[in-house]
Amino acid sequence: MNNQNIDQQIVNDIRFFDFVAQHIWPKVRGLFQFLVTPRCKRCTISSKVPEVVLDDGLCNLCQAHDARQNHEEQVWYDKYIAHQARDLDQLLKDHQNKGKGRWDALVLFSGGKDSVYMLSRLKKEYPSLRLLLMTWNNGFYSKVALDRAREIAAKLDLDHIVFKPSSSVYKTLYRYTLQNVAMKGSYQTVDRLDGTLNQFLGFYYAYQMNIPLVLSGVDFAQELIMQFHSYYQMPFEDMCNRTLLDRMERRSGFKISNIFSAEDQKLFWDGTGKDRDRIPRYILPLLAWRPDKGAVQVELERQGLLPKRDSSPILTNNQVLGVMTAIDIKTIGYCSFEPEFAEMIRFKENDPVYWRNVFELVELAAKQKILLNKIISKVLGKLGLTAAHVGL
Repeated sequence: MNNQNIDQQIVNDIRFFDFVAQHIWPKVRGLFQFLVTPRCKRCTISSKVPEVVLDDGLCNLCQAHDARQNHEEQVWYDKYIAHQARDLDQLLKDHQNKGKGRWDALVLFSGGKDSVYMLSRLKKEYPSLRLLLMTWNNGFYSKVALDRAREIAAKLDLDHIVFKPSSSVYKTLYRYTLQNVAMKGSYQTVDRLDGTLNQFLGFYYAYQMNIPLVLSGVDFAQELIMQFHSYYQMPFEDMCNRTLLDRMERRSGFKISNIFSAEDQKLFWDGTGKDRDRIPRYILPLLAWRPDKGAVQVELERQGLLPKRDSSPILTNNQVLGVMTAIDIKTIGYCSFEPEFAEMIRFKENDPVYWRNVFELVELAAKQKILLNKIISKVLGKLGLTAAHVGL
């Protein structure tokens, strides 16, 4: 069976899991509650996450969040966000039709909800900003997201490249990291290398094509956890040296020299010695816009860009997500993506009902080896691995 057929089967399996999570699990939760870990009644985070303590169903992180939400804090927060929005608006206006080449900005375009919203807003509010969309096809990219990215690019009549590095690069990445997750969890290992490499490929392409801006749909909670800052623009000095690469290696615990060939290591961005006038600015518009995720879905449906059935994050995410989740449940007892998503819920940027259903069913499915097992088997097969290779 070829990979295209397997990819469609994976899509079908994920759609079924998502349907069960949202429509069946809420009705039968009570029958299986003893098999899943207690969670915060507000942000849904698992009580197995280190340093999380539940008090009458509310976690200490939500309580600390509430304590910070006094009037003065809210006034400061509103001013901080308003300042970012104004600063971003001016930066994008200043770059319209100002690129030295054909494009003013490279948009890292996944085809998921956040990147589609970012693109639609850029197109509407900055019509003279010449955009080039860049989507990855690494062999494990969501077929739904890839198809949707192509359709949206055509509908909006925008230049679009689908970047496909040699298949060995991402296969090497996933094979090595999935077998070396250990107690760090897949978020800080597999996902960190995968997400960082996607960013770095964008940086390199923008640098080579002399495109001054790289725009990404990373949101506030993701950036806060991954890079520990909450400003819409990556510090430029970090782009001019090895800072981003060193940070990735330090937090993941992996050295790229131990994983990749000398040629493939060049794909990981290192700004040392590069022409500073050509190094792009890395911009994260969602950090300044802070959109309401519920309103985003309604707006995208209204524009005919992203129907609700194709907007599920687990559907548009990487195929390897199911494997990562199962490894996490077995090794650390919870999905290592939970702190990020719980933080987004606290800032009202994610739907707590949706994610409670997903995380509870994921935990049950991983423990009982149901629902996820078909997805895991197909993805590992594409990598030439078995469940035993990754400790499942």
